[in-house]
Amino acid sequence: MKKILNNILVLGICAAFFSTSCVEKFAVGDDFLEKAPGVDVNIDTVFSNAEYTRNFLWSAYGQIYCTYTSGNMMNGAPIDALSDSYHCYCTWGGPIQSYYPGALTEDAQDTEDGNYQGKFSYSTKTGGLNADSGGRVSIYETVRKCWQIIENIDRVPDMSDDEKSRLRGEAYTIMASRYFDAFRNFGGLCLARKAYEVGENFTGGRATAMETVEFIDSLIVCAIEEPGFIWNLDNADQGQWSGRLTRASARALRAKVWMHAASPLFNNDNPYMEYNPLKTTEFTDINHVWFGKKDPTLWNRCLEYCEDFFEDNAANGNYYQLIQPATQDEGGYRMAYRRAYRYRNDANNHEKLFDAHPTQWMSSTGSDGVITENGWGWGWRGFAIDCLRQGGAVPTNELMECFGMADGTNFPYADIYGPGNNPEGIDMFENRDPRLYETIVVPRKEFPSGVVGDYNGFIYIDTWVNGAMYKDAGNFGDLSADAASNYRKFKWLLDYSGGKMDDEFIGVSYIRLAEMYLIYAEALAETGDLKGALDQLHVVRSRVGLGRLETMNPELNLTTNKENLINEILRERNCEIGAECGDRVYDMIRRMREDLFTKPLHEIRVYRLDENGKRMEGDDLRWDPSTPWPKFEYEKPQISVGARRWWDEGYWTNKWYLDPVSRVEIQKGYGLTQNPGW
Repeated sequence: MKKILNNILVLGICAAFFSTSCVEKFAVGDDFLEKAPGVDVNIDTVFSNAEYTRNFLWSAYGQIYCTYTSGNMMNGAPIDALSDSYHCYCTWGGPIQSYYPGALTEDAQDTEDGNYQGKFSYSTKTGGLNADSGGRVSIYETVRKCWQIIENIDRVPDMSDDEKSRLRGEAYTIMASRYFDAFRNFGGLCLARKAYEVGENFTGGRATAMETVEFIDSLIVCAIEEPGFIWNLDNADQGQWSGRLTRASARALRAKVWMHAASPLFNNDNPYMEYNPLKTTEFTDINHVWFGKKDPTLWNRCLEYCEDFFEDNAANGNYYQLIQPATQDEGGYRMAYRRAYRYRNDANNHEKLFDAHPTQWMSSTGSDGVITENGWGWGWRGFAIDCLRQGGAVPTNELMECFGMADGTNFPYADIYGPGNNPEGIDMFENRDPRLYETIVVPRKEFPSGVVGDYNGFIYIDTWVNGAMYKDAGNFGDLSADAASNYRKFKWLLDYSGGKMDDEFIGVSYIRLAEMYLIYAEALAETGDLKGALDQLHVVRSRVGLGRLETMNPELNLTTNKENLINEILRERNCEIGAECGDRVYDMIRRMREDLFTKPLHEIRVYRLDENGKRMEGDDLRWDPSTPWPKFEYEKPQISVGARRWWDEGYWTNKWYLDPVSRVEIQKGYGLTQNPGW
């Protein structure tokens, strides 16, 4: 067994951001704590002072997975671009370079430059922590940091026992989340049960998939059982401490872990893919990526942990609640939804449960070398502006169709596309689920009252062919990139005036309360309570004014047809939490939805019709507001830029459900094995 020196399990104590109030500042280092002037920085230093210890933990917060930070993007593209809801048009992006052409290899895990192509890094560490250079933080760096806190926090002389307990709970929860991130990308993992020291052998090898899940669960239980781990922040703390983890965060994570574990990828009568003995020359164990059988009781565990969450919440005065609309109209529905997913430092936002808190992104160093922002807090750089405006993740027509109508019926216009197929000139973007307008920019006559965001001053949206927004890329994005599908992303950006995310305190939701209702619905459906599942769905849908799913869509027989109900739950998850933390991709993976991965995706072309129902021609087809709103004809051409090999008949293989393990890490000799098919 090789000694693992300066690799994934033995990383030096990474420097943390220390608050500006500290006399001695620590700088961020890649491997070891750097020295502040006149200070020998080591583990004894970190745990000699409460403020130092806190800031060491804050740096671990900065490593919670966020798909939109540079270090977690595929060379400019978020993971959503691998789903059926978004497509990457950036020719340099990871999806076009690696996934779409089927070129991903185990070597993609080992790149040491800023052009990382894989959707998740097992161990690669480049640049700084979530740095502009594309640096990625190994999950094991975070794991070691959390173990160091757990093992040493009792040494801190000026910290109360309650606070020590609270910080331990936070460290356990962060560590569990990082293991979960890796599990849903790779399967069974190497499980570090302590902070390994330089020169110390790791002898655990790769654990089975079930051992990995149970280990993650044990970390969460440790967090929940910490007596100082509070259920929720006080309202007064939301501004200063927004995003800080609580016992509610841990309970929510536990339910999400078991939702994933209970799903067919691992929990099945057969493994998702067998090893090919003719191509495999090294030791393999299919239990690294499969539980060995289908165990329906795993859904009971997920259900139990959902109920634990809601019972604990009730015992704490139902602190966590969905944000409700101020008015029962589109404007009210949209702003309630926007507050839920976007505004994280809102004292009245009791919906957030577990946020990505990229503290490393808030460092601002002037020419004099002085750090002006530091410590706990929120901050953001323009990553989303850059990657989304350049086509890193462009909405597809399939995403548009996920959103139903304003009354709660599903999208009814499947046959509307093509010349002559819309003789009435129906506006298919009218009277839709309010969340559609918060997610995608679509042609609209007017904006509802109460909605903030003016689309660069436009009073209407004319993204049809040769409308003003279609023609003028300078006003509304680059048609060759971010709007290549002729849909513009609205979620996160709100408009394209520039710098929106630079100036606002935004945290990406890792789990929010709406998802807890959706996890609960899925667990109820899988355990036979279809009516209960529909009740939970309605809690989420009613926030934006939608009618009951089973009432508005009787043809689906949702009270008796479990398969249809599961499909509707997945669709609802896409509408509610899509493009937040990559959940659509992971839903497609855990449910083994080959049909969604292999179905060709589409763009949209909207054509304005004249009074005779004919397509208008000309270079300038903007609308005169003094005239009636136009009628339209639609086409949905298949996406051709970066067409995915997965769409080719006979190409798909189930190996794509899990990523390849780094060959470099396998060769280090501590027990890693490759996943099937790679």
